[in-house]
Amino acid sequence: MQNGISIYAGLDYDSDENISLIETAAEMGFKRLFTSAQIPETSNAETFMDDFTDILTTASINGFEIILDVNADNFSQYDIDGIILRLDDGFNKEQVAEMSRARKIMLNASTVTEEFLNDLVGLGANFDNITALHNFYPHSCTGLDTYFFDNQNHILHDFNISVGAFVPSKDGKRRLPLREGLPTLEDCRNFSTDLSARFLAALGTDFILIGDGQPTREELLALAAIQSDEVILHAQLLSNDLTTAEILSRQFTRRADVAKSVIRAAEGRHYLKSINGKIPPESNLAIERGFGDITVDNDGFGRYAGEVQIVQDILPADERVNIAAHLLEEEIFLMGYIKPRQKFSFKFV
Repeated sequence: MQNGISIYAGLDYDSDENISLIETAAEMGFKRLFTSAQIPETSNAETFMDDFTDILTTASINGFEIILDVNADNFSQYDIDGIILRLDDGFNKEQVAEMSRARKIMLNASTVTEEFLNDLVGLGANFDNITALHNFYPHSCTGLDTYFFDNQNHILHDFNISVGAFVPSKDGKRRLPLREGLPTLEDCRNFSTDLSARFLAALGTDFILIGDGQPTREELLALAAIQSDEVILHAQLLSNDLTTAEILSRQFTRRADVAKSVIRAAEGRHYLKSINGKIPPESNLAIERGFGDITVDNDGFGRYAGEVQIVQDILPADERVNIAAHLLEEEIFLMGYIKPRQKFSFKFV
């Protein structure tokens, strides 16, 4: 995933802060930078242009792909070689098709329709030059509905268009004027940057940008670690068995045949055999299994020993099943986004 940062000119992020963020992000491997030519909070045009020039120059020196948000009224003055124009509303299909034949552009993923994309096909648009990026939403309660977001992504993916979205900074300096975060999804507004990014990755988002202009170093590191649509779930390890811990440290794939009450990992039994291990019964066998429990079948289950499951129901206690770990409560919702054949893993905290 080619994730990235956002930098804004003419606001209360001073030039030194902007330059430092670009250089720090470059050191971490980021190669994508979003900025905007649509910032009504900017009151001083001269300050904006000075900051804007510094941002573009520093980003270019550090090898960033620059995405510039423009509208139909101002885009002509920012027709700069090497910059990807992210086209906000106001562009008609003929303009978009023509621009796509000459340069790389980004569509507004939050508002594009299947009809519009079909029209672009008919107009001979160059889809090799087209990607898409969702809006962010400064106003609380106005971020996108998750179901709508997912549907928009499916529409775009059907046309082989990659899709990006924004996550907020929770612990850094949130952007003016409201300082309530700049998420695409409303559900992410008060999530950590880490959880927001893992959620967007689980939803199949192709690249992720931090919307706010001064995230913390820890938030940058969290986003840098997201490199695929693997669902990473934070959990508490309950087992004291070293073999169990070894198995649960690995990556899993949800089976293609979806079970009703549990998420079944395809590899658990294979992992156990590969290390010639045993899973003894543990002391919590009399406890019923609940939502978010991570279980490992013990040797009492015969050939199923080593099977790893995440419980999505209330299930009775079974002496053949060890409750080995439990998802953190704020992470339980993520298991609902593990699709058949999707990779997932656990990070124990």
